[in-house]
Amino acid sequence: MTALYDKDTKLWKEWRADPTDNNMQLLLKQLNPLIQKSVNQWSGTLARPLLELEAKTLASEAINNFDPNRGAKLGTHVTNRLQKLSRINYTYQNVARAPEYQALQFHTYNLAESALKDSLGRDPTSTEMTDELGWSSSQFRNFKKGLRKEFVESGGTSPLFDTPTGEDGLIDFVYNDLSPLQKQIFEHTTGYGGAKTMNNPQLMRKLKLSQGQLSYRKKQLVDRIEDVMQKG
Repeated sequence: MTALYDKDTKLWKEWRADPTDNNMQLLLKQLNPLIQKSVNQWSGTLARPLLELEAKTLASEAINNFDPNRGAKLGTHVTNRLQKLSRINYTYQNVARAPEYQALQFHTYNLAESALKDSLGRDPTSTEMTDELGWSSSQFRNFKKGLRKEFVESGGTSPLFDTPTGEDGLIDFVYNDLSPLQKQIFEHTTGYGGAKTMNNPQLMRKLKLSQGQLSYRKKQLVDRIEDVMQKG
C-alpha cells in the first residue's frame, strides 16, 4: 500500500512540475482503480460512460486542488471528491428529455453530416445519415421535426446552436473526455461554446491535418458521442 501511495505522489509531483495533458492522463490512469470503484458504487440508470466521464472530471478537480501539506493522501482526497457521483443518477434520471441530451443529438448530427460531406463530396441523403448515425428512420424524422420546431420558435436560430460551457450536462461530459485536438475539431465544427465554425480548408490549415486525417477524426467523434448516447 505504501508503494501505491508513493507512486501516486510521484506522478502527482511530476504533473505539478509539468502540468501537461499527458502527465494528467498518466496520473488518472494510476488512480483508475479508485475511479472505477466509485463508478461501480454509484452506477444505475445513467450510462456507465457518462459516469466515468464525470468521475474523471471530479478526479481531475481533486488533483488540481490537492495539497499534500494537509496530511491526506492523494487517493483519499480523490475518493472524497468522487462522492459527488451519488447525485448524478438522480440528476439525469430523465436524461433523454433533458435539453443537454437534445443539444448533444444536434452536435452528433452536425458532425456526422460534416463527415459524410467530406467523404461523399456532396450533401448526404437521409438514408446515408441514418446509416452513419445508427439511428432508426423514425428517430431521424423526429429529430428533424424537433429541430425545425426549435428553429421556427426561436425566430430563425435554434438554441442548440448556442450551447454554453461551464454547465453540468451531457455535452460537457463528452467534451471533457476529448483530446485537445478532438476538442478543437468539435468546437470549430459545431460552434460549441461560441467557437467560430470553420470549413474543412480552414480547419486543415489551423490543425495542420490532411483531408483524410480530418475526416477520420470527425468520424471518431461521431462514434464516441453515439456510444455515449446509445448506452444512455
